[in-house]
Amino acid sequence: MSLRRYRIKQDEYAKVLDWLRRKSKEGEAQAGVRMPADWLPKITWAHKANMRIKKGAHGKDQVQVLEKEVWKTLVHEMQIDAYLRDKLLSTSADVPMSRDAGYHITQKRTVGISRRAFMKFLRKQEVLQLTRDALPEKKSVGRPPEARGNLEIDLVEAKGKDIQKYVGHPVKNFYWITLIDRLTGWLEVKRILQKDFKTVVPAIRKMIPKMEASLRTKIKYIRSDSGSEFKSETKLMLEELKIKHRFVKSGNRLEQANKTFQKIWYRLMRLGRGDLKELDAQAQAIFNNTISKVNGNTPLEAIEKADAELLEKVREFKKKQKGARYRGAGPLQKGDKVRILLDSVRGKHGAALGYKSYRGKHWSEQVYTVVNFNKHRDAYYVASKYRSRDKLLHVPGVDALTNAAVSKRRKKIGSVAQGAAAAGFEW
Repeated sequence: MSLRRYRIKQDEYAKVLDWLRRKSKEGEAQAGVRMPADWLPKITWAHKANMRIKKGAHGKDQVQVLEKEVWKTLVHEMQIDAYLRDKLLSTSADVPMSRDAGYHITQKRTVGISRRAFMKFLRKQEVLQLTRDALPEKKSVGRPPEARGNLEIDLVEAKGKDIQKYVGHPVKNFYWITLIDRLTGWLEVKRILQKDFKTVVPAIRKMIPKMEASLRTKIKYIRSDSGSEFKSETKLMLEELKIKHRFVKSGNRLEQANKTFQKIWYRLMRLGRGDLKELDAQAQAIFNNTISKVNGNTPLEAIEKADAELLEKVREFKKKQKGARYRGAGPLQKGDKVRILLDSVRGKHGAALGYKSYRGKHWSEQVYTVVNFNKHRDAYYVASKYRSRDKLLHVPGVDALTNAAVSKRRKKIGSVAQGAAAAGFEW
């Protein structure tokens, strides 16, 4: 019987940890031991798997349990938020910041954190609340790939003014070249300052061997939009490498990947997890560890699977997409806490104003309370005005401990950057 069916209480965890420490001193707990049935008989879960002690963050002892021949960290119910907060803020963490993708990775490494507990923690994080998507628009599904090695490429602009206040030093506008394999979803990203051929062509030339090494196959085909940076010298370079290049109206796979990658990047930036190069590396690692709805695997998992297996998953996904319906969020109650969609940023003139959801917040920083509901108008009275449900984001509250840690990190990054600038170093 799996330990995941049990509630891991703090006091029970402490007793098991003490027992393991004693066994460790006797030299029995290094390779893992199972508690005898007559020892702490009321702690049922402690007798279901082999356990051992391992040093965790800050040198603290952690209980690990053996599940399907893999050692995983056991997390008790009072430790869940602290564990997840550490992963959210750690610059070495690669856990995705979304419910399904994040839980997919977390359950591979821990026991004791349920999907519900994971989502409960995520819903309290202000940075994630402010960057939540509005309701999605339904789009037609594009032509599926035939095999790995068929890529999509794009150039994405980042505004320095959106970034510099979070990293503590001036930032010029720059671009990301994003390159994705359509079958596995594996993403390579490179940051450049200019989008002229002298910059773009060498950058792509360096990215292609990295992609081939990751996919373990030669690149056969690349498609892109008809941007000027992919014409002329870029097209000649691809011909030289014997890679077919086609212009398409849009690449659905890469459009979604760009959105996900940039949302991850800007969230990391707001969490104070490093400067530009560190953020690029972390965001790419997290993206490649994020489960895909298209093939049901993370890109890291997909590159280890056979193409035929992945193609079958893609076909199943396409069948499910036919006739798919996009449902709105559930109803609200009086007294619920909500954030308001910023129409001045996102509203009906969004495209004209250059709105991009991944650039930052588009929900109000202030949290409001639902005062009333008008059944005839199908609207909620919030912040002195009746508003429709799709203009409101329900939040359970805000994690003050995370906010305090994020604020401290931002100040530290800013002071380091200012010190480097004062000493004459280029940041």
